[in-house]
Amino acid sequence: MAYNLKLLIMFLAVLAGLMPTGYAHAQPLEVSIQSQVDDAGNIKLALTLKNSGSQPVYHVHPMFHFHHSMSMMSKIMRLDPGQSITLENDKHPPVMRVGRYPLTAMVEYWTHPNSGTRQSVLATDSFFFKEPVVSKVEGSLESATDSDSSILKVFLQNRSQSLKNLRMMLLLPPGIETEDFSGTMGFTLYGGEEKNFEVRLFRRGDQGQDRFPVRLMIEYGEMLKHYSGEINGTVRFSPTWYSAKYMLHFTALAFMVLILLGYYYRIYNQK
Repeated sequence: MAYNLKLLIMFLAVLAGLMPTGYAHAQPLEVSIQSQVDDAGNIKLALTLKNSGSQPVYHVHPMFHFHHSMSMMSKIMRLDPGQSITLENDKHPPVMRVGRYPLTAMVEYWTHPNSGTRQSVLATDSFFFKEPVVSKVEGSLESATDSDSSILKVFLQNRSQSLKNLRMMLLLPPGIETEDFSGTMGFTLYGGEEKNFEVRLFRRGDQGQDRFPVRLMIEYGEMLKHYSGEINGTVRFSPTWYSAKYMLHFTALAFMVLILLGYYYRIYNQK
């Protein structure tokens, strides 16, 4: 009897290894940004994509975001394991003000050539022109879920004594939408002031992920200088329980329940 119980525990432990401990998954696509700026403010950007996974990725579609503008780049139909490619972009206008400028690349890809799960990657970087000024506006992003959407909770704080006329843009990966934050939002944050607000986000129906990277870009001008900062976070959605990636977990759980019921039924009948 003890031997059978030991085998049962070992078997259940194996099955338990199939259960998800979270909704994060390995990200096979590595994204990095390289930038150069000369004394006249002319900018050259490069985006390097590398498949660090064991399977090819397909329909890789990168987008460059810089200074409230979006630049679509050439789509890559297939990127094999270990393969990397660098895309260059010199279409952005020169910067005029001294200061720091943020860069963002959003990359969407598919795990299979004709179907499968659509994934997205958000990569961030920055460069400074002549002087690396530091933003005095800080904050955080937190996410809470409900049945069909997610609530992004935004916290901002002005850590200086002077007011800041902020311009903000919420950068969302492909497949995530919002009606509360369209384009650029602006308001004044006085010295030492804090502000909280919420943004409701919706996930497109063909998205298989439950967690998505988001970024709030904050910019303001002061004393003929350009200040920028970014707040990175993760937006969470309730898992799509009927999706294929969870079927294995539910099957394993149901199997575990059946084994336990059968085991206790057998013990009960032997008494």
